[in-house]
Amino acid sequence: MVTSSATALSASTARSLTSMAFEQLRADILTGELRPEERLRIQGLSERYKVGATAIREALSRLVTDGLVESEDQRGFCVAPVSVDELVDLTRTRIQVEQLALRQAVAQGDIDWESNLLSSFHRLSRSEAPSSPEKHAAWTTAHRQFHEAVLAGCRSPWLMRLCRLLYDKSERYRNVAERQPGSQVRDVDTEHRRLMDAAMARDAESACKVLEEHFWQTAEITLKAGFGGQATRKKLAR
Repeated sequence: MVTSSATALSASTARSLTSMAFEQLRADILTGELRPEERLRIQGLSERYKVGATAIREALSRLVTDGLVESEDQRGFCVAPVSVDELVDLTRTRIQVEQLALRQAVAQGDIDWESNLLSSFHRLSRSEAPSSPEKHAAWTTAHRQFHEAVLAGCRSPWLMRLCRLLYDKSERYRNVAERQPGSQVRDVDTEHRRLMDAAMARDAESACKVLEEHFWQTAEITLKAGFGGQATRKKLAR
């Protein structure tokens, strides 16, 4: 006879496996390891991540909800496609949402916000350029922490949740583009310093302008690298 405690333990283990599969799949999609429109076969993924088929199916269903995976009747799952139109729309939306959070952060941020912003910028500026998988992981973590630190003073959990979602979507595009030959190099350290300096100076207008320029430059480089030069002035009209 199966006890209630054994049943609870089994359910907990199943949730853990699903969560593990979800995080690994999500990371591989965001970094570009799993390419846009790539077929996601249950058996292959089960072998790749060393978890059962049930956990893989549940993880894929969660990723469908997040918009990173698509499901088609009779055809199974595939990585969600990317497109010029989506990236331009995503960039515009991200700018609007993050500028709202940034204005609130500049107005409401306290000494803890300032301290965290300074330390996160220092950590990012000391992180080596992502020239290898190990360095890429460390830089990506520092980069995310910096952008979150800029906005954290807004004191709005919902705004921060939206900003994290948009960040993830944007990172996927950037990572896919970086895997293309001839990706452009830019002085992101200076861009990040300008953003930090404007925020620390409590200059909301300047900070929002720097943020907008920073995101559009990323979008333009991503479009040129990832979409065969399809970035046009019309597409990038602001």
